[in-house]
Amino acid sequence: MSGRFIVHAIAVIGWLFAAVFAYAFLTLFGYFGVGFYGLLVLFICMQVELEWGSHHQRSPGIGFFKILGVGLTVIGFGGFLYFQLD
Repeated sequence: MSGRFIVHAIAVIGWLFAAVFAYAFLTLFGYFGVGFYGLLVLFICMQVELEWGSHHQRSPGIGFFKILGVGLTVIGFGGFLYFQLD
């Protein structure tokens, strides 16, 4: 097995975990819960980035989780508004 295959497998498992977690939030709390979860992820990313900003180190995973947080926020609050205005 190559290192690239292992990295791709870990990425797929990470996406699967995030999707299952978002689905659980959706079934328990509705779309508003997914939007709130996205805001929580964004808040955590910003806190980590602000703490590491003084050390001039940037983790490549921060950008991934920022995009994930924005996506979850848009899907969550967009779905909430769509079904509320239906």
